[in-house]
Amino acid sequence: MGFKKTSLVAIAVVATLVAANTSAQVRGVTKDEILLGSHIDLSGPIAELGRAGVNAGKMAEEEINAAGGIHGRKLRIIWEDSGYDPKKAVLVTQKMIDKDGIFALIMATGNAPAEATYPMLIKSGVPNLFAWAGSPMFTEPLEKISFAFFPTNGDTMAPAVKHFADQGKKRFCFIYQDDGFGADVKEGVERALKAAKLQIIEEVGYKRGTTDFSAQVARMQRGNCDMLLLGTVPAPAAGIVQEVRRRNWNIPILASSNTYDESTLRLGKEAMEGVHAAVVIPNPDPDRSPPAVKEWLKKYQAKYNQPGSLYGAYGYAIVHLAAESLRRAGPNLTVDSLVKGVESIKGYKTIFGGPTVNFSDKDHKGMRGALLYKVEGGRWVPEGGELQPVQ
Repeated sequence: MGFKKTSLVAIAVVATLVAANTSAQVRGVTKDEILLGSHIDLSGPIAELGRAGVNAGKMAEEEINAAGGIHGRKLRIIWEDSGYDPKKAVLVTQKMIDKDGIFALIMATGNAPAEATYPMLIKSGVPNLFAWAGSPMFTEPLEKISFAFFPTNGDTMAPAVKHFADQGKKRFCFIYQDDGFGADVKEGVERALKAAKLQIIEEVGYKRGTTDFSAQVARMQRGNCDMLLLGTVPAPAAGIVQEVRRRNWNIPILASSNTYDESTLRLGKEAMEGVHAAVVIPNPDPDRSPPAVKEWLKKYQAKYNQPGSLYGAYGYAIVHLAAESLRRAGPNLTVDSLVKGVESIKGYKTIFGGPTVNFSDKDHKGMRGALLYKVEGGRWVPEGGELQPVQ
């Protein structure tokens, strides 16, 4: 009997030591902490969005840790500034991998910076979780340690373009950011128009940092369009729309999901009235949102003395999804157990709404589908229900 008890105790001790040793051998994981990293624009063209994402991400991090962490471990996230510059993103990511020893990278922000750092992550075996970018690179082809949160920029834009084609629009012009992000939006535009047996009749790109869009808008106006499509981020979108209004060009405008933010309305002011946008997650609205979102808005306002925004919602939702993935991975956290944890997520909804999040061992895309919103009375308002994906 004594021998059996001694043996059982010995087995338990060995199991504990094995689990502890496993954690000790996993980069970024100790018995007390899970270390994640993120590169995000805090000083470049979308810094206002980035700061909102980090603020809300820190809120989520604090909530998770206040509730006991993840299987007894505290969550810690290193937030690095990329300035929306791919070269800087590479440098800070290399630092997080080599010096800080992060377990995974989350919320890599912006297509160009996120795409630049993606090969480093795969080569180093560091999971790429839920980039704040819609590039297809992260899921096509399927990569074991890479998971998306958002649909690709093309997957979001395509249903909205198809909607207007079905409504009778025939002559689509397109202004886009001349980089990987703009190319992704363009892919969705072309896919939707092909499904409608149409094509872009005029298109022009612009470089990041452009502030004068008179030449691009003039070229589109000469194209005799009946709808103008924008593959842009907030500041350029506002500048383009203002130039359209300055020319008294009365044309319907559909913008990509990245423009759907309060900052676009502040920058574009009354010129934004009537602009449509493809949307993934609805903007947190103190009047229309469900109780959980209204409570989140109150907490954000109290903590940062500024209103919560859509991009804050993104940061908050991504950190909580990362935490859910880590919980599902179990107490003996490894890269393999994390992969299984993420792939087990089905029917997941953020508190903010939007499409359901689903993963599997054959599909790492997360969200699909889109919503359509329009600016009315200086606010983004919904235009009907969810739009179906365009294959």
